[in-house]
Amino acid sequence: MKKVKSAQKNTALDILVPVKNEEKNVEELTKQINNALEPKNINYTLIFIVDKSTDNTLGVLQKLATKYPIKIYEKKGKTGKAYSILEGMDYTTNEFVAFIDGDLQYSPKYLPQMFEVISRDPKIGVVVGNRVVYKSSFIRRAGSRLNALIFGKFLLGLNCDIQSGLKVFRRDAIKHIDKSLVSPWTIDIPLLNAATQLGYNIASVDIEFENRRAGQSKVGFVRTAFEIAKCAIKTKLKGKQLYEMPDGFVYNKKYYQTHTNLAHKNTALYVLVNHQKITIILGLIVLIGGLIINPLATMVSLIAILSAIYFLDVLFNLYVVLKSLHFPPEIDVSSEKLAQLNDADLPVYTIMCPLYKEAAVLPDFVKNVSQIDWPKDKLEVLLLLEIDDEVTRTLAEKMNLPEYIKIVTVPLSQPKTKPKACNYGLKVAKGDFVVVYDAEDRPAFDQLKKAYIAFKEGNEKLFCVQAKLNYFNPHHNLLTRLFTAEYSLWFDVMLPGLQSINTTIPLGGTSNHFRTADLKSLSGWDPFNVTEDCDLGVRIFKEGYNTIIIDSVTLEE
Repeated sequence: MKKVKSAQKNTALDILVPVKNEEKNVEELTKQINNALEPKNINYTLIFIVDKSTDNTLGVLQKLATKYPIKIYEKKGKTGKAYSILEGMDYTTNEFVAFIDGDLQYSPKYLPQMFEVISRDPKIGVVVGNRVVYKSSFIRRAGSRLNALIFGKFLLGLNCDIQSGLKVFRRDAIKHIDKSLVSPWTIDIPLLNAATQLGYNIASVDIEFENRRAGQSKVGFVRTAFEIAKCAIKTKLKGKQLYEMPDGFVYNKKYYQTHTNLAHKNTALYVLVNHQKITIILGLIVLIGGLIINPLATMVSLIAILSAIYFLDVLFNLYVVLKSLHFPPEIDVSSEKLAQLNDADLPVYTIMCPLYKEAAVLPDFVKNVSQIDWPKDKLEVLLLLEIDDEVTRTLAEKMNLPEYIKIVTVPLSQPKTKPKACNYGLKVAKGDFVVVYDAEDRPAFDQLKKAYIAFKEGNEKLFCVQAKLNYFNPHHNLLTRLFTAEYSLWFDVMLPGLQSINTTIPLGGTSNHFRTADLKSLSGWDPFNVTEDCDLGVRIFKEGYNTIIIDSVTLEE
């Protein structure tokens, strides 16, 4: 872009004015803006984007720039008001930006009030000049109100004058607009949509809409109406958008900080993808249609399909059990191998323990981890505590913890999940190996050494070592007996069986051992998946790696 004239910097409000052949209006507009803002002590910069004018608009502006804080740019991109505003944004410097048409149909006298509304409330992203009084033609008035009603309120839920040419907004809102939705006259809907999806509110100030004083209107009624309708429909069909931020992202009006670079499409943020939605909808349509046409045959067919699926599942489980019982593949590390380890040669091992409102079991965890057979000068224990869990954090600070146990406070952010906390811990972990334990866990004293040996003896495809889990209170009541039986079946029989056929192993919620570098290469855990270890086990398999089970038990309650 060609810069013709520059003005003062570090102003409070940047005002974008797209103009084309407005030589008879720009001087009066500039005076009105100055008269509106100067008495209110609002510093401003006027940024004119001259769109291929064939009159003397540029010459008039250059003279005005000697008296007023004006920047002038000759437009080089696509013609149209919306593209002029987008180009002009490259030259704004302030948090708050306004745009106003250059034809004097929008009075600048409303700018101070609109600026006050947005600057005093951080939740407001856009202030719209709501045209409640029209001094223009009936067609213009009717068209604007129909647009606001049909495409704004009913289609997009925007209760404002969507196409008003007077708006004040935060630069953060326009920075995140979907430019594929923009056409010569449709920057307003993308701006308002981006602001609402970023979690901002839309405010409005009632204004009067004047008749044009000089020059000709650039708006073609039919063409512009078609553009607005097309933009509104495309915006609706796009649905919820994800907006990347410097240290996180915004989705569905919520800010998330996940501490991982795992691709969003591979997380549980999106529960169903489009082809899954289509499949489910088609299945429901077929089922409902069948029930209407022939209910009995439809129900018989449905039950037959479900029975076949369950029967195949029984056969698969039987096959896995037989494989596990006849060829137990879990790694059994002998006491002789453990005795051969030299503590001086061992690497640093990080233990991560995410806790939330678990002050009651924290002393037990500290005791249990202190009994682990690993040199304490090469042990790093990270207590991952949420910032709003004051009770647990206060207790931890008062416990006079040994030097190898460190308190790590997870910043307040969404999603508030165990895998998000583990991702944060992974960022600060210093160990060559890392394992996750829950606060109530009682890992076998030699488990870290067994896992280390398993990694040393494993091949380059070995990614995770999973210890077995069980309960230390199996005889407490009937419920604990049933839980113990289920855990014994799963960890002693089913998981080794899955390992024997080289397939996906859904990891348990604790006692998963990794090389730290490997885990970081896979971007850690899915912060939105509450079965985070099972998800990680699937991703490990999809990437061509494998998991093994070691004959070491972690007891929990």
